[in-house]
Amino acid sequence: MNSFWTASLRIIGKACFALISFLVLVYLAGVFFASLGQGIGAALFKEERQAARDPYTYVAGNKDSKNRLLYLPVEGIILGSAPPYLSSNLSLPGVTFGYGVKDLLQKVAKDDSVKGVMLWLQTPGGTIFGSQAIFDGVKAYRQATGKPVVAYIEGLSASGGVMAMVGADAIYADQGSAVGSIGVLGPAWFFYDKPKATQGGLFGGGVVTEGGIERTIISAGRGKDLGNPFRRPTPQEIGNLQKGVDIEYGRFVKHVADNRKMSESLIREQMGAQVFDNQTAQDYGLIDGTLNRDDTIAKLAELAKVGEDYQLVRPKVDRGVFFDRLFGALGLQSLEQTQLRQQVQRDFCETVARLPVAYHGDIARLCW
Repeated sequence: MNSFWTASLRIIGKACFALISFLVLVYLAGVFFASLGQGIGAALFKEERQAARDPYTYVAGNKDSKNRLLYLPVEGIILGSAPPYLSSNLSLPGVTFGYGVKDLLQKVAKDDSVKGVMLWLQTPGGTIFGSQAIFDGVKAYRQATGKPVVAYIEGLSASGGVMAMVGADAIYADQGSAVGSIGVLGPAWFFYDKPKATQGGLFGGGVVTEGGIERTIISAGRGKDLGNPFRRPTPQEIGNLQKGVDIEYGRFVKHVADNRKMSESLIREQMGAQVFDNQTAQDYGLIDGTLNRDDTIAKLAELAKVGEDYQLVRPKVDRGVFFDRLFGALGLQSLEQTQLRQQVQRDFCETVARLPVAYHGDIARLCW
């Protein structure tokens, strides 16, 4: 009898020991896999955080490469600083802010992973100060880093676009592009001779000759109301404006001549303010040749001495602007996008009414 209980207790003890051992093993395995999971989760979270902090978005090339080439667009009208009502200080669809580009290049100059910059241009120009700011940013980047900047024209780079791009190491244009318009437009306004009435506001339905009209402008200082469409500018006022435009034109000509190793007389007497096809622009020395986008990237990679080991990136687009671009791609426009475009256009037109601009095209279509 005693041997029976002894054997039974021995069996129960072994079973309990096996059960406890199993539970311990399960616990240890749970701890191990939990720790492993936390490690993987932490690594993934860290990777996500790093991606969120990365100021660039991948475009093309080797995604794992440590060598980055920055694709920096200059699109549409070039203005100066972004107004405070915009979330992006770099660009808006159809608009580039020159000082935003300059500020970005200052930051990029401190980033060792960026080995060179491709300045992508599709612009009719814009304000002189905005265009000059891009040029200054490009020159400062090259001087601070010794790294190359290549300008690439896809369609049009005119007037302020030329002013901006001549700071690059090399300039290439895609097939069928147009380059030039080295000239300056002065302030412009309408003059209505003996108006009788306006329909739909001054710029709404035009001027008609029936009825009467009265317009009062309070000002002090001779010429303060210059631009009043109901009086002619005086010869002195015209002379002062022309002098200012001539000074800016002279600076523009010297700017291009110095940076592209051209003679000022060639620009003034032969080129004028015309736009040229690729071959003519190359013959004059405005560009260095015709290349498509991929070949221009390859040329930049060659100058940066990275071979084929690079990834092309671009500045991260502000979330609001991203959706504006998405709406545009779908042929739609958000109310916010439309309002922003209208406000920026009004800002540009106010500048045109007061200051010379380096712009190619019919400003009247934008502003009147």
